[in-house]
Amino acid sequence: GCVMNGKLYPFGHIERTEDCHRCICSEGGMECCSLFHTPIAYDKKNCKVVFNKTRCDYDVVQKDDPSKECFVYSRV
Repeated sequence: GCVMNGKLYPFGHIERTEDCHRCICSEGGMECCSLFHTPIAYDKKNCKVVFNKTRCDYDVVQKDDPSKECFVYSRV
């Protein structure tokens, strides 16, 4: 298998790791890509970015009221 962040994964396709990546484990190593997109264009003065590990994505919320979402113009 392959080890990533101290956890052993079996050879083959891994749909989702604990830190939100999709990977392929082979004898040659482990190749992964993220399951989330990072927000880059939003109201940075009034909003903040919080990683939601349950959804494997970033939430952009108001700094003074995190229960309210902010509009995101662009993600990468």
